[in-house]
Amino acid sequence: MGNGRWTRERRETEYHRLSRLQAERKLAAIERRRGAREARKSVRVMKDEVAKQIAQIVEDRAFATRPTYQIPPSWKATHITRPQAFYKVVACRDDKFVSVVDGDTEFALGKTYKTRRGTPSGWAPMSECFLAWNSPLGALNAAFPEGSKATGLPRVLLKIEGRGNAYEEHEVFRGGHSRWTGQISLGAIKVCRIMTDAFRNTSADKVLLPDFHIPQKFPPLMPSWDL
Repeated sequence: MGNGRWTRERRETEYHRLSRLQAERKLAAIERRRGAREARKSVRVMKDEVAKQIAQIVEDRAFATRPTYQIPPSWKATHITRPQAFYKVVACRDDKFVSVVDGDTEFALGKTYKTRRGTPSGWAPMSECFLAWNSPLGALNAAFPEGSKATGLPRVLLKIEGRGNAYEEHEVFRGGHSRWTGQISLGAIKVCRIMTDAFRNTSADKVLLPDFHIPQKFPPLMPSWDL
């Protein structure tokens, strides 16, 4: 009896010891995982901070070369790295497309136009840039600029490509937040196409308008009976 009781007690003691060691290993594994998560989080935060500081340094250097004194408060300087599509309304005089502002600056298909004046860093004054919009409706709904010399001429919508330094018009809200209105002033443009089919279903540049359907064939009239 004594030997059996001692063996059973020893077995129970060994069982509890092994259970305690297993629980400690589980706790150690949990702590290691938690420590790894905290380390990854710390590294991620540090990388974000370093990236923000680098971006701020780059922004400060770029800001030093931007002619902020030449643009209104609601406009912001930006840089377009790749050619982007924009839309511009021009006037039609004889067989030429001219600017709606002066009525003389010509825009021909396939040609690239740049500002005549600019700063050494490549930032041209806004008065020399080309106004455009990021959507056809924005360009079509825009009012003629004050003092326009082409008010009485018919208008044509052109699709252009813009690249390089530019200025964006922003709508500023309370709290300092802003939103791009879609209007942009470009330093260099390339005339790509005339949007004569902007409102056709087959156009590659569709304008989202209400869907009006005109029936192609009218239903036949009911026969009249002579009574």
